[in-house]
Amino acid sequence: MHASSPENQPNYTVKAAAVRAGRSTRTIERWVRDGMVCRTVAGVVVIDHPVLLAQLRKRSLANPNNNRHADTG
Repeated sequence: MHASSPENQPNYTVKAAAVRAGRSTRTIERWVRDGMVCRTVAGVVVIDHPVLLAQLRKRSLANPNNNRHADTG
């Protein structure tokens, strides 16, 4: 699997999570600082797939300006 592939994986590094989520690494790092569940393996932050998806859902629903799912037709 290519390192920048946005395909689902069991877990992600910060960089891979950013690619998968379509966000910057700074955003993922901020989410971790703000309490998103993660773990450290050999000094590398690892985020599990279900945790990343839950965070995306949480952030999407909390954003009143998010109209990605709005009916435009």
